[in-house]
Amino acid sequence: MRRAAAISLACLLCVLLLAVWQARSDVRREGLGAGQLAQLSSQLAALQNVAESGLQEKIGALRAAGHLRHLDFRLEDAGSGEVLAQSKAEELPPLAMRPFLWLLNLFARPHAAEESSWLLERADGRSFRVTLTTNPFSEQREAFDDIVGVTGVLVLYSLCLLAALYWAVRHAFAPLRRILDTIGAFERQDYRARLPAMRIREMDVIARALNHLAGALGQIQEERRLLSLKLLTLQEDERSHIARELHDELGQSLTAMRADATYLLRRTAQQPELHAVVAELEQQCARVQQDIRNLLGWLGSPSDATNRGPIPIDELVEALVESWRNRPGQTIEYRLTVDLGGIDIPQALALTLYRMTQEALTNVARHADAKTAAVRLVARPGKGIEWSVCDDGVGIASCNEALQQGNGLAGVRERVWAHGGELEMLDRGPTGAAPGLCLLACFPWPEADRASAAPSLRNDELAAT
Repeated sequence: MRRAAAISLACLLCVLLLAVWQARSDVRREGLGAGQLAQLSSQLAALQNVAESGLQEKIGALRAAGHLRHLDFRLEDAGSGEVLAQSKAEELPPLAMRPFLWLLNLFARPHAAEESSWLLERADGRSFRVTLTTNPFSEQREAFDDIVGVTGVLVLYSLCLLAALYWAVRHAFAPLRRILDTIGAFERQDYRARLPAMRIREMDVIARALNHLAGALGQIQEERRLLSLKLLTLQEDERSHIARELHDELGQSLTAMRADATYLLRRTAQQPELHAVVAELEQQCARVQQDIRNLLGWLGSPSDATNRGPIPIDELVEALVESWRNRPGQTIEYRLTVDLGGIDIPQALALTLYRMTQEALTNVARHADAKTAAVRLVARPGKGIEWSVCDDGVGIASCNEALQQGNGLAGVRERVWAHGGELEMLDRGPTGAAPGLCLLACFPWPEADRASAAPSLRNDELAAT
């Protein structure tokens, strides 16, 4: 309001300056009209007393007289009635003035023209008639000019005031753009944005409230990330425990069963019926043992690498992709691109990348009906780590529905979010052409203190079977 008052005062001063300029013009016009009347009176007085030789010169001077303000002048010879001199006729009103004259005549009809005349007698007996007639059109023209001037001043004042108020309001509400941008960042779950102190009290209250909300939401989000990491750690521990139990219990039992079956095969070589039954039993034991071995491979973690220190994720991913290539009856062509630049990825993130690749390749084999699957793991210094698994299969109809189904995509998204990354699901194959599905995740660049952000992620918790 103070800014608006200052703007109004400035505009008013400008209008006053224009009004002074207009008043100066009016005063000049009044003085010019009075001077014309004084000059006319002087010329008429001289006409009465001038010698006969200078009479025509004086009459010529009266003929040369221009317009008179609000009056029409006419000089006649009193004897013959001949018009010797008269003021110039007024021009027709311009088109813009005619509606004004029509309204003026409609609501305030002007007085009829009044005429005044008298005789000028010379000493030689010759006389002249002088006639002055009021000219209402001249007064109307000046009124029209005044109205146009006042209207122009008001229009200019209004435009200046509106422009100034627009600038003032835009300047006053400029912080709203920052507030909206900050709220947009909160909607994207980026709670690092903060608003500075603002000069407007109400907006400063909103800014402080948003900053407090961002701090609380950021703390809650970080706690959720830590909790998610703990849950993933517990999941890995449970997998390791189950893998150990399967290996220790079923592994020994199945080995003993196969040994017994092999012994029976040798002893029943001369008994075809029993030999066929024992052979089938031995094959069933072999299949169960292979299934258990595959299940242990799925449940198990990169054990030896974890015990030695940083997980060699590039070697593990290569081994994982190679295991899929060597599976019996495999028809999918697997491609692998790994370029980590020799950096050491934290154990938790490395294990997450391994599990995500494992889950994505399983989904490709089970649901995609694809011919090609491409795995890509690239580190961009200072920017982040990019991971992607793309296939040229049937794709998915709806990402939201796929995330709600039990096909592992929700788990992939949870792992990405827990490590502060972003996951995209794109409808394109490994060569960029549809159909297909491409899972693309980008993780922040590993920092030295990032491993200590979650104290629960200890090396012994990540140990594999």
